[in-house]
Amino acid sequence: MVGKSQAKPSKRAGAAKSKSAAAPKGKAARTTISKPKQLLKKEKSPTKPAPRPAPAKSTAAKVPPAKVPLAKTPPAKPAVAAPTAPSNRPTGLRPKRPASGAIRVGVAGCAGRMGQMLLKTLAQVPGVLVVGGSERKGSPALGMDLGALAGADPFGMTVGDDPSVLFDSADVVIDFTNPSATVQHAAFAAKSGCAHVIGTTGLDNDQQAAVARAALRAPIVMASNMSLGVNLLEQVVEQIAHILDPEWDIEIIEMHHRHKVDAPSGTALTLGEAAARGRGTTLRRVAKRGRDGQVGPRARGEIGFAALRGGDVVGDHTVLFAADGERVEITHKASSREIFARGAVKAVLWAAGKPPGLYSMKDVLGFNLGGQAPVGNGG
Repeated sequence: MVGKSQAKPSKRAGAAKSKSAAAPKGKAARTTISKPKQLLKKEKSPTKPAPRPAPAKSTAAKVPPAKVPLAKTPPAKPAVAAPTAPSNRPTGLRPKRPASGAIRVGVAGCAGRMGQMLLKTLAQVPGVLVVGGSERKGSPALGMDLGALAGADPFGMTVGDDPSVLFDSADVVIDFTNPSATVQHAAFAAKSGCAHVIGTTGLDNDQQAAVARAALRAPIVMASNMSLGVNLLEQVVEQIAHILDPEWDIEIIEMHHRHKVDAPSGTALTLGEAAARGRGTTLRRVAKRGRDGQVGPRARGEIGFAALRGGDVVGDHTVLFAADGERVEITHKASSREIFARGAVKAVLWAAGKPPGLYSMKDVLGFNLGGQAPVGNGG
């Protein structure tokens, strides 16, 4: 009995000991377990910002919208091409006409007799604006105000020596200079598309061909004489030459001031060409430019020329039809250069805005009694 009673307490005591021993172990275990949780919390707290790089991805995703302006650049290209819209003027770089709608005119050779008359006449024409004048290098007129050359109030612009500036800034340039200068000016016209009104005479065949080539790219009005009367005379001479048979001899007599450098005059040659057309031939084949010495009898069908020089004669031209027993003479006399300036202004007003082509005063004045097609290739 004693042994049993002692054995039972030993079991309880052992159980109590085991419990008491387990209790501290459990507490210790709970403590050790809680420490890792705190540590995990501390470790997790700095890791929370880790997802924040995601906005970086979103900013990277926003980069494509930044490319949108680049995608808009192609539509801007037509705006660059817009100035090259169909135009009769090759460069497309010419400045726009003033808001007033005035035709801008430049005068090449502005200090010459005709140049000064042109400046004076243009200053009085409504709807026309003089934008410049040029002279050869070394001319005493360089730097002068254009108004002084015109005998008028100052224009506020001076004479320059670079004619290309005129063709870049004007709608029409009038040219009464010399053959070599006129060929250069025609090249400027072809480059800029500016209309070119030529009153220069004495051009040879090569120079005339150069002007004709330039007229493929710019409107060019070329006339040896721009007066209404002379152009009417040209038409009448062609008709008379066509009516009369070759038994009628044709002689052309012209007289000009002592300063004129070419002979026969351009007007005389133009009248000769009209007479040759009337007879169905070319002037080159039948022209006789002056006679001197033992020249022999006059050839049948010949068209003769005589050139006189003296004083201040502006220009006299007579076409003489002579047959046995009778003679017909048609004469035009110019007493002022103003008639040529007025004709040139008509050409300016007509040529502004015309398509490229080589035109004559017949196109400008609107008459063609001979029935030939107009020289120009545009309306």
